[in-house]
Amino acid sequence: MKVLIIEDELPGARRLVSLIQQLEPSWSILTILDEVNSAVEWLATNPAPDLIFMDIQLADGFSFEIFERHQVVSPVVFVTAFDQYAINAFRVNGLDYLLKPIQLDLLQASIDRFKATHVKNVVHINQLSDLFKQRTERFKERFLIKSGEDLSFVRTSEIAYFLSTASYSFIVTISGGRYLVDLTMDEIEKELDPAKFFRINRGQIVGLDCITRITNFFNNRLKLELNPVEKEDTIVSRSRVKPFKEWLNQ
Repeated sequence: MKVLIIEDELPGARRLVSLIQQLEPSWSILTILDEVNSAVEWLATNPAPDLIFMDIQLADGFSFEIFERHQVVSPVVFVTAFDQYAINAFRVNGLDYLLKPIQLDLLQASIDRFKATHVKNVVHINQLSDLFKQRTERFKERFLIKSGEDLSFVRTSEIAYFLSTASYSFIVTISGGRYLVDLTMDEIEKELDPAKFFRINRGQIVGLDCITRITNFFNNRLKLELNPVEKEDTIVSRSRVKPFKEWLNQ
């Protein structure tokens, strides 16, 4: 097997080469590239490798730019220091991922997966671009609140959950404070980190850390107990039960 490594950190590249040679001594390392430009030039002038190990952030940009400039037909194992929320998205496109620092057993699992599914895969650049937009997006760090004629703010890290009643939306903080916020629930939802907050129904968005108990509720719904305690029932709507469980389990 012929392997291409695209990695801008030389110690990391050397460690990857050493591990590959330890696991698959018959494999050939074609070269190590550290830039988007050099990778595009190499791919355009050489036969496609059997497998590519590719870092995400290279010396001159993000590796998804490679796919914009050249049709990559080799399976790709992404090498990344990104968090789990970003890593999961890579499974849609690449063969697998490796989280730095690379672990020998995880590299073996990636190689085994490659052997089991040794086909030429085209990585979809639109999905990669969407991923990077999500990964680099800045989620809201604080919300402007009103108290009479005064304006203040609440940090997102202090928020337990959001509620809406009639035409008003409220923030409930971890300490039990309740504040009016001049945003709709749809607008609030778009501003939040989806790994930390989940919209359980039309009028409630809950933070992960405020959930103290989950019980089954009639009509295939779930009932939540929150801290601070909410006087009205907190119910996960039937259509949101499955994605809610997936959110808890990620």
